[in-house]
Amino acid sequence: MSDAGQSFRRGAVAGLLDRGAVAGNNGVPEDFAGRLAYECERIRAKAGAKAKKNFKRGHDFEAMLCRVLRDFLPARVGICRGRVVDRNGDAADADIIVYDALRFRTLRGAPHAPDSEEEVQADAVLAIIEAKYTLHAQAKVRRSNRGQSLAKACSQIADVKGLVRAEVPLDVIASRFGLREGSFERRPGFPVIRNPLYGAIWALNLETGELQKSDRAQAVSLRLQELEDELVRSGLPRERLPDAVAAGDLLAVQAVVAPGGRRQVRPFIAPDTERRIFSGVSGLVMAAMQLRGAIEDIVLGEEPWMDWLDAQLAAAE
Repeated sequence: MSDAGQSFRRGAVAGLLDRGAVAGNNGVPEDFAGRLAYECERIRAKAGAKAKKNFKRGHDFEAMLCRVLRDFLPARVGICRGRVVDRNGDAADADIIVYDALRFRTLRGAPHAPDSEEEVQADAVLAIIEAKYTLHAQAKVRRSNRGQSLAKACSQIADVKGLVRAEVPLDVIASRFGLREGSFERRPGFPVIRNPLYGAIWALNLETGELQKSDRAQAVSLRLQELEDELVRSGLPRERLPDAVAAGDLLAVQAVVAPGGRRQVRPFIAPDTERRIFSGVSGLVMAAMQLRGAIEDIVLGEEPWMDWLDAQLAAAE
């Protein structure tokens, strides 16, 4: 479900985003948005300066985002680059991996810097981010830029979301603790499980081809709808798409009509959410705030240690 072509200016954002997060309530530091905005602009300036020397913009952008996120996300969260591996041994690459470091370790097991390349088991992953210096949203992209295209980024996120993860039902409130069956209902605009894998595309710049100087919000919305239609025709659910796209001053997120008719932003694609495009905002700042909200909502499952033990003992018999 989408709302192709609809965009909102900065004034409308206040009514849709969590005002408390912007104002510094609900546990978010008062200077969070300001500090993150400053860091994002610093990243843009550094990347732009190095780009003049043919610097590897994409790689450096990923590394800098990892370091910035390390300063803003909770201490229990781990950040790295690399691959996500499921319990069947299937794997998919991700530019940035956000995982629960309090309960899980990377598969290599050694301490690492936030921008190092690691392998993380799928059940430990909270979120993935595809980081692009310039996101090319148009359908026809030059061969040299296809790795930075919206279609490629959506495909990479779909690959990670398609890995095997044991679903955590809605009645689970913490590991091994749950409510009585039937005593919990899904909140409007939220997934049908407690451990959805949040996926987003973050980019400093946005390229939309012929619509570059006109309605870029509509161009992005229409292109996302085309990619969604292609995904559904292939037999895959729309939940495999990115939950958010932040590029320059544009932000595409999921929203739901709340009681009273007011639209509220949600962190994940859900059965009753629709896509909304905001323009004239600091996309990376808003996306980072949404990422933090998504992390707080996720309840991960457990590592299948007993299943692995049973398999090893069965093989030894």
